[in-house]
Amino acid sequence: MSRLKMGAAVAGVLSLVAAASAVQAKQNSCDDPIVIGTTISMTGPLASLTTGWDRVTEALAAEINKPGGIMMSSCKKRVPIKFVIYDDQGNPATATSLHEKMATVDNVDVFAGVDWSFVVGPVSNIAEKYKIPIIGGNVATPALFERGLKYFWATPFPMTFNWDANFADMLKNVDPKPKTIFWVTQDNPVYKSVQDIWMKKHEAAGIKTVGAEIFPNDLKDFSSIVLKIRAAKPDIVYINSFDNVAVPLVQQMRQMRIKAMDVHFPIASAALQQQTQAYGGIEGMTSVASWIPGVKSDYTEMIQKVYTDAKLDLAATATNMPRFTAYLVMIQAIEKAGVVDREKIREALFKGTFKGPNGDITFDETGAPDTKTLVTQIQDGKFTVVWPAASSTSKLRWPAPTWQ
Repeated sequence: MSRLKMGAAVAGVLSLVAAASAVQAKQNSCDDPIVIGTTISMTGPLASLTTGWDRVTEALAAEINKPGGIMMSSCKKRVPIKFVIYDDQGNPATATSLHEKMATVDNVDVFAGVDWSFVVGPVSNIAEKYKIPIIGGNVATPALFERGLKYFWATPFPMTFNWDANFADMLKNVDPKPKTIFWVTQDNPVYKSVQDIWMKKHEAAGIKTVGAEIFPNDLKDFSSIVLKIRAAKPDIVYINSFDNVAVPLVQQMRQMRIKAMDVHFPIASAALQQQTQAYGGIEGMTSVASWIPGVKSDYTEMIQKVYTDAKLDLAATATNMPRFTAYLVMIQAIEKAGVVDREKIREALFKGTFKGPNGDITFDETGAPDTKTLVTQIQDGKFTVVWPAASSTSKLRWPAPTWQ
C-alpha cells in the first residue's frame, strides 16, 4: 500500500491511504475495493503504545489481498480490501472529526480498530449517525456498551469484568498462595474500574487489600507511594496503568528494593523493559497478552507472517492485538455477509461468533465481547505465557526470583 499525506484535509494530520486519490466506496459492489476506515494514535500522549501499528495494518491488508481479498458470495469472487488511516493523536475531538470525514468524504464501507475508551465513546456516535458498523480495539469500559447503539462492537483483551480472570485463576493455583495485594492505579476511568471490580473479587478469593493509591497521569516522583508499599509488605504489587507513565514507578521500586511474590503489570511492554533496564527492569513481572509467538490458534501463521512483514515485535506493543483482532473480526463479518452492505454486515456481527487469536470470540446483544487474556511472565528478558496451562509456553517462576 502506498502512503499519501493529506495535510490539506486535516492540518497536521497524517493520512495513510491505499491509493493516490480518495477512495470512493460503493455499497453492494464487487468491482471496487472494500474500504475500511481507522485512526491510530501515532502522535500524542499514547504514541509510545502504537509504534508500527500503521505497518501492521498495511501488512494485514497485503496478506488478505494475496489470494484476491475477501470472498463475496453475492458475486462469487474475491474483493480486495483497502485501509484509510489517519492519526487521531489520542484526541477524542480529532478522532471524531476524522471519522466524520471518512464517512462523508472518503466514503469508507466500515470502521475498525480505533482504540481507547475515551476516544471510541464519541467516535461510535459518528458510526451510529451514519449507520456504519464499527469494531473498536482497546475498549474495555462496560458503560460504552450500555448506550443502546446498533452499530458498535469491540474486541478488547479484555473487558474490565474479565480483566483478571486468568490471573485470578493462576493465583488460586500457586504455592505459596498470596494473601495481600497493594494497588497502584493511574487516574484513568478504565484502570479505576479495574481496581473497583477486581479488588473485591481478589478479596473474595482471600487476597486482602493492604493499600490502594491513585496517582495523576503526570506524576514523576513515586517515592511516597513506594515507601507505603515497602511498609505494607504486600505479596502482590499490582501496577494498574499505561506503560509510559509507570516508568519512574518501576525504576523507584527497584531503587528502593521492593520485595514481593509478584509484581503484576497488565500493560507490560518491551518499551517499559528497555526504559527500566538499568534499574533491573521488569524481569519476573507477570503481565497479560492476547497472543504471543508460540501460542497456537487458527491465525498463528497469519499473525506471525504479518508481524514479520511489518518488522514489529508483538511483545513490544502489548495493546496491538485487540486492534488486529478488530480487523480480523470485521473481515470475517464481511465474508459472512457475503456482500458489501452495511446492514448485512451489522446483521452478521449481531450476537455473532468469530475466530480470534486465542480462541472464539462471541458478542452479546450490546456488542460486548467475552475476550480473555493469557497471563505472561518476563523470563530472561522474554515474554512467555505461563497461564492457563493449556496455552503456556513456559513454567511460571513463583515467587518471582528477581523480586525477592
